[in-house]
Amino acid sequence: MALLDTLEITPEDYGKPFDVVLGGRAYQMEIDLNKFANFLTASLWDADGNALVNGEKLVINQRLFASLNSNDYPTEDLVPMDESGQEIECNGDNFGDTVKLTFDDRPADGSGFETPEADTNESSGADTDDDTDIDLEGDTNE
Repeated sequence: MALLDTLEITPEDYGKPFDVVLGGRAYQMEIDLNKFANFLTASLWDADGNALVNGEKLVINQRLFASLNSNDYPTEDLVPMDESGQEIECNGDNFGDTVKLTFDDRPADGSGFETPEADTNESSGADTDDDTDIDLEGDTNE
């Protein structure tokens, strides 16, 4: 189950501009696949059809349009991401499947979405040298 919101993009959507609202502003965006090199690019237009970005490569875990510092560009972070952390690149084989174009709204300090850790004897301070037997079949009175 995904923890972050994503833009649902399928291979059938490649090369077709679509409307998207980012940071409260309307844009048109297009995702293309370079079949020869097996990577994806994103292009972005403002609501008036003015080109803002043409063919920025999607890089796993790297924010799109990060180097663009103008009021014309979205303030919302779009990141090609595999929330399971298994993928090391964004390509035509995994995009839309394990890698999604994600609205990354996690706090900048990295907090949130932590996976809880199980207590261990070391962290709980439990005595590990006792002779307690554990009955896995169920509780029985012996």
